[in-house]
Amino acid sequence: MGLDNGFLVKSDKRQFTREDLPHGIDYPFSTDYYHAPEIVYWRKNWGLRNAVIEYLNDAESDKGESNADAEDGYYYVDTPEQVLRIVEIIFHFLDEDNWDEYGDSIWEYEEARPGLQRDIINLILIIPFLRDHPDAYLEFYDSY
Repeated sequence: MGLDNGFLVKSDKRQFTREDLPHGIDYPFSTDYYHAPEIVYWRKNWGLRNAVIEYLNDAESDKGESNADAEDGYYYVDTPEQVLRIVEIIFHFLDEDNWDEYGDSIWEYEEARPGLQRDIINLILIIPFLRDHPDAYLEFYDSY
């Protein structure tokens, strides 16, 4: 089960940098460890992780094609609609009662809330970028 999870902005045609992305993104780290801008990150938030992976697996089956390399812990998000659904999932966990009941995390709600808020804003900011850059996609990683 993944300890670290996040979304990277990637392309099969080029390597994006932070300078390419919309202004206003609050990056979780000062350095991009995966050689791609990381706009969402959480650690030891298993309830959130499981909800996102469940959605990504369902989205994959709905499309009739694979958007995942689940064996390697990577899933691909390539439409604004998918990003909005992930925002909805994170919003669910932004509710304190939902966090306490379903969060399955080592973090208390007050510790997790700022990161969840940052993740929602970053995902909303990336939607127009995805529309304007058809080669761009988000890669969700699930470390083991």
